[in-house]
Amino acid sequence: MRLRAAVLPALAFGLVLAAPAKAQNGEGCPAQTVGVIEQPAEMAVVSGFVRVKGFFLNGNEVSNVDLYVGGQEEANRVTAPGGTNINLPRPDVVQAFPAYAGTPGEHPGFETSFRGSNYSNGTQTIYVRITDRTGCAYFLAPRRVRLDNRKNQAPFGSLDFPKENASVHGNGVLQVAGWSLDDRRIDHVEIYVNDLQERQAVLGVYRPDVYGNYPGVPESLLSGFIMNIDATKYPAGWYRLSVMAVDDQGQKGLLGSRRFQVLGVGAGNLPPFGEVEYPMLNANWFGNCFVQLGGPGPSGDPGFIRDPRFVMYVTGWALDTSTYQDRGGVSHVQVEIDGVTIKDSRLNCGRISNLGNKLLDCYGYYRPDIEVLYPGFQQAPNCGFHFAVDVGWLLTQKGFKEGAHMLQIKAYDKENQYKEIASIPINMHCATANLDPPPIGLIEDPTNYKFINGIYTVVGWTLDLDGVQKVRLLVDGIPQIDAVRKVDYAEYGLPSSDIEDVYPNYSGSANARFRFYLDTTLLSNSEHDLQIEVWDSRGPASAGTRRFLVSNNTLVR
Repeated sequence: MRLRAAVLPALAFGLVLAAPAKAQNGEGCPAQTVGVIEQPAEMAVVSGFVRVKGFFLNGNEVSNVDLYVGGQEEANRVTAPGGTNINLPRPDVVQAFPAYAGTPGEHPGFETSFRGSNYSNGTQTIYVRITDRTGCAYFLAPRRVRLDNRKNQAPFGSLDFPKENASVHGNGVLQVAGWSLDDRRIDHVEIYVNDLQERQAVLGVYRPDVYGNYPGVPESLLSGFIMNIDATKYPAGWYRLSVMAVDDQGQKGLLGSRRFQVLGVGAGNLPPFGEVEYPMLNANWFGNCFVQLGGPGPSGDPGFIRDPRFVMYVTGWALDTSTYQDRGGVSHVQVEIDGVTIKDSRLNCGRISNLGNKLLDCYGYYRPDIEVLYPGFQQAPNCGFHFAVDVGWLLTQKGFKEGAHMLQIKAYDKENQYKEIASIPINMHCATANLDPPPIGLIEDPTNYKFINGIYTVVGWTLDLDGVQKVRLLVDGIPQIDAVRKVDYAEYGLPSSDIEDVYPNYSGSANARFRFYLDTTLLSNSEHDLQIEVWDSRGPASAGTRRFLVSNNTLVR
């Protein structure tokens, strides 16, 4: 009953004003419609970015929401087609109007904004036009606001993590994340614990969901912030976290405040944590399966890296937070296949002569990008690992067979507690004589489980010993059409001197990068698999899969 009471008073301003236009399918429009502009309030004083939000119900799914300021004429429209964030869940509205539950329009919320500085001070009238999937169009009852551009709007945004009354345990890391915008420019975001400044957050995190609410604001796409705090330095107990955004004029805005609990994480031995960045899921690994008797490698095994043309790599980073009540810190990283250890940075780290004397199979590589995200963590500046694997050596001398295997990477701390950072399915093959060696590659952007939307530029690289003829991208097994070039293959041959440094024995490694414009509006708002399909003279083969998430709350008419 409380939910109904919260929604119904808003309708005093919000019943649909205009009669609906005729549907495009000629069947007419629903007779009963309700909707309202909930924010801003009538005659509210506004400045900076003015948020406009509300809901609309007629039983059909919303196709477009268009915002107009100053009149209903097309010249007054301020949103691009499909620019408004729509079809947002509103359980309070559906509870107040249960007849619409289970209909195509059961997610009736919308949200958008406009920049106040684009309009003169004084009273302005806001109009919102709703178009549903049948083509029926309605204007909601307008709202008047008093615009005052003399006011410097305080920064605003959201503190998304941690949630209220969150607990810190597991790996001892308190992640602070959210987003912030300002009508001028966000200078920095300050993080406080019990009113004592902890650190400043890292800015520029990709936030397509925020861009959906502020489509006319380019900086909203990179409005996110993040900071990872080592909570092991705090004794067990409850704390208050506050996050403030500061604009370039020094004005502050509180983004959020949360209580969180530290569960004595500094007293125990917490396992390490980290990420494996390469290889991707379902990567193809291959090697030279002719028996070779090369000299001993760093591990003492004969022919450790026997053929420098056939080297597969494992890269990533690992950290450990248990640095106060125990010795703490990552001691070593192991690479396993099907539970069998094939590399250990404690034992195998060294320089490999036939790979240009590169230092490989080690933990402790310089990672300034991770140090930015984990400041104050003792090993953060040098937390990378990098292993080289000769698959032919595994297949001919270590008892492994061609086919599917599971690659596991484990990080150990100085108390010998470990955490499996990743478990990645791979396929191992021989690539000798007239066999067809599979391609290798990486999707660099999007990264694993990244939220993307709109027309998204997919970037990566791939190589094949037989040469690359074309590269296609498949989503959930279905080939995609480039949204800009209108072909079913990626633009291939872009400069890649960094790839040439790692794979100098591959022809074309200096120009191995590809680019593809993926139209995510054709995909559902959910998790998807993005696969690189590489064609050489013998046909297609997969170079691996990247998992990503689509976040499109906007539909283009």
